[in-house]
Amino acid sequence: MFAKKIVAGAALLALAAAAQAQVKVYGMLDMSVGSFRDFSYDSDLDILSKGESTTAVQSGAMQTSFIGFAGSEDLGGGLKAEFVLESFIGGDTGSNITNLASSAGFWSRGSYVALSGAFGKVALGQYDNPMFVLGLAYNPFGTSMTFSPTMVSYYSLAGFALPSLGYDTGWVNSVTYESPVFSGFQLTAQFAPKENSADGDDVKNHFALGASYNAGPLSLMAAYTNSGASGQGYFARQKNFGLGASYDFGVAKLQGQYSIVKDTTGGADDKAKFFQIGASVPVSAAGVVLVSYGQTKYESGDASEGKLKQFSLGYDHTLSKRTDAYIALTNKKITDLGSVNTFAVGLRHNF
Repeated sequence: MFAKKIVAGAALLALAAAAQAQVKVYGMLDMSVGSFRDFSYDSDLDILSKGESTTAVQSGAMQTSFIGFAGSEDLGGGLKAEFVLESFIGGDTGSNITNLASSAGFWSRGSYVALSGAFGKVALGQYDNPMFVLGLAYNPFGTSMTFSPTMVSYYSLAGFALPSLGYDTGWVNSVTYESPVFSGFQLTAQFAPKENSADGDDVKNHFALGASYNAGPLSLMAAYTNSGASGQGYFARQKNFGLGASYDFGVAKLQGQYSIVKDTTGGADDKAKFFQIGASVPVSAAGVVLVSYGQTKYESGDASEGKLKQFSLGYDHTLSKRTDAYIALTNKKITDLGSVNTFAVGLRHNF
């Protein structure tokens, strides 16, 4: 009898602990097959040219595949502790892939611990940057590094060789504060110290500000970042600004963005001025047509100029609460280089 009481007591303690600390495993796999073609630089990043068209099975055309672990604990008094560890996945080969600016983290999609309560949320570690949040929230192709003109302009083109965001989607070594939502308004502040003064005079601390407003069908956001190269996820000295807006009319959701990237690394005076307009149009209970056009104008200190223009069209069909299929095509055109096309059919599954 005594042994049974001990077992019963242990079971109750385990249930109580489980109620207090919740841990989940989650993620998403995106696989597609299609014809892929893009622009690329030579090994010295001097000559930009059109690559060859390749028929391939790829992971992450619409959204980068990943796996994540997250947990939370109720600390009482309205206070909660939480953590997130997320890793990118190359589903086509089974490999782990890091994001473009990070050469080392296995948990390169997200890695932080946080406290939240009535005051808002404070996170320590690698956390999404407000410019990235603005970029994904106000274009119909979200975080697609292939089909979203926003993500291509911000991150993908030629591995950052042209003026683009001088940091990755998440800021490493950062402290992030998110305020509670007041009448639809929310503020975000982010700070990351340079940590290593030996990197030179062009290195400085990094900070970012974001402000958003959401009320029914209307959504607005502004973001500002001030960053400097440090060799730890921040590789250009920049002052960047962005605006985003969307309105859901029911028959269509219209989205727009405008941003300026100003790069002063090593005394340079380079700019990239970007805009994007797009729409998500429901055509059935399960199907949505996606359309987006974006244009980036590059201006450098040596007076050279050029434009990147991208048009994308897609259709996304919901198969269940966790699975959808899509078909999409995109055309990219760069001044004096002509255009390239990519077409893919894919399946995306959340777990």
